[in-house]
Amino acid sequence: MPVSIWLASYEQGFLVPDIVAALTVWALMVPEAMAYASLAGMPPETGLYGALVAPLAYAIFGTSRQLNVGPSSTVAVLSLSIIAGIAAGSDDPATFYALTAGLAVLTGVVFIVAGLAKLGFLADFMSRPVLGGFVVGLAMTIAAGQLHKLFGIHHTGENFFTDIASVVTNLDEAVVATVFLGFGSLALLFLLEKVMPRIPAALVVTFLSILVVSAFDLVDEGVIIIGEIPAVVPSLTWPDLGLSQWASLVPGAVAIVVVGFAESVAAARTYGRKHGYEIDANQEMIGLGAANLATGVVGAFVVDGSLSKTAAADQAGQRTQLASLALTAAVFVTILLLTGLFENLPEATLGAIVIHAVWHLIDFERVGRYWSVRRDDFWAGAAALFGVLVFDILAGLVIAVVTSFLLLLARASRPSWSVLGRTLDEDSDDVAFQDISTHPGAETFPGLLIVRFDADLFFANANVFVEDMRGAIAAADPRPSVVLLDAESISDVDTTALAILRDFRKELEAEGIEVWMARLKTRVRELIELVHGMPPEHVYPTVRSAVAAFEARQGKVSDGPAQRSLSTTDAGPEQSG
Repeated sequence: MPVSIWLASYEQGFLVPDIVAALTVWALMVPEAMAYASLAGMPPETGLYGALVAPLAYAIFGTSRQLNVGPSSTVAVLSLSIIAGIAAGSDDPATFYALTAGLAVLTGVVFIVAGLAKLGFLADFMSRPVLGGFVVGLAMTIAAGQLHKLFGIHHTGENFFTDIASVVTNLDEAVVATVFLGFGSLALLFLLEKVMPRIPAALVVTFLSILVVSAFDLVDEGVIIIGEIPAVVPSLTWPDLGLSQWASLVPGAVAIVVVGFAESVAAARTYGRKHGYEIDANQEMIGLGAANLATGVVGAFVVDGSLSKTAAADQAGQRTQLASLALTAAVFVTILLLTGLFENLPEATLGAIVIHAVWHLIDFERVGRYWSVRRDDFWAGAAALFGVLVFDILAGLVIAVVTSFLLLLARASRPSWSVLGRTLDEDSDDVAFQDISTHPGAETFPGLLIVRFDADLFFANANVFVEDMRGAIAAADPRPSVVLLDAESISDVDTTALAILRDFRKELEAEGIEVWMARLKTRVRELIELVHGMPPEHVYPTVRSAVAAFEARQGKVSDGPAQRSLSTTDAGPEQSG
């Protein structure tokens, strides 16, 4: 348990900054947790329950000293979309609440199992353009889904566009007092953020809106408030679900793990690098799993790491996860003694808090900047963004993940390759073999074609490699008698690629063209020996020694002794570029 490490080395000087950071996050957490509960379709007190147990569980099992784990807009709205589909047709709120808690429990279990199975590397599996597009689309969807609260309209849609349309077509139902409260709260949040960035704007706006509702009896004017919040510490309860219901939650739990882990680890690594310590991605999975399992058994909804609250905590000076323990204590006091203060909190203000929280994530430049760097990255990010907007969040997530895999496969199936020529550095007399397209003065050798392939060979690119080689051979003048493959960049070859290469070598040999190889990695050499039956005299430790052997065979003067060997250690000052 990481808590035993950081607690044993805790310094007294960390206490005050940690307490200040805890109070800073508490001021943000309390109103936002209740707002995010509404995003998940849950009662507001469940947001406080999640804010109570998630930081405690993560402080014990997580490795980040700054990461704040608790209710967040991203996974809350994912939870709603998952449970709404499963609970469709049921009018029983208890079933919805049990399914939501069960989703948190199952998400925790998936996280923990993945962490124990050392699957932390999956944090890097969704590309940044795709994740960026998904987050922008998700933020826009969340904001559009809260817009009706600012008008006091009860109608909502099923995606970004229908949410906007439902507000526009039902403006005649808008409550004037709600409009003033909602947009007034939103404007004040942005104003306070700009002119007084260090104060907890969400908490200030929350209490001001409560005062306005109470002073002017706005409930009688049609303003909807959250009402009574039970001042009861949550008890541990296992969700009452059947086996089929648990099974139906599995795909949703996996989806939340993918998104929640990517966001959480990105935030944890950001602040780990800033403060000079390492993040254990596998242990992070266990920490996030413990946090979700804890929230599920107290009847709350899924949680993950919050970048905004983590940034606020770091700015306030947080040094260790003791701040999370102090935050748990502050939320505990809030549940016992302060919930009555929030009864007159208008839902319009909660909607404004959510919109303000996700507004900064709507960063089109985050996706657009890839246009000038890599067009395929831009289109991948755009596909994820519009997948969320046009369909729904789960469909958008599937599009994002599938796009990442397709992008990876497309790049792997079309790696770069080069025809090489020999260059000589006149100052150092170093010989290098470099791409003739970027070094047109490089020396080539009639009858010898030197090719470097810049990727591993596997089933998706082996045929492409063979076709490219055929094209290079056809373009060579004169036709080569030897094709030399510089295998420096090939660290692995699968069985499909081995079979294709073997057949290609035999095809070339039937045409009178020998295939030589240089700079084979040990693993690749062993596989080629096993499958190819390639003559040892056609395998060289360096491109230079292979060229020397070719020149010697042609009766020319070599630039060095020919070396026929299966050694994988390059000899001499040869370079490749």
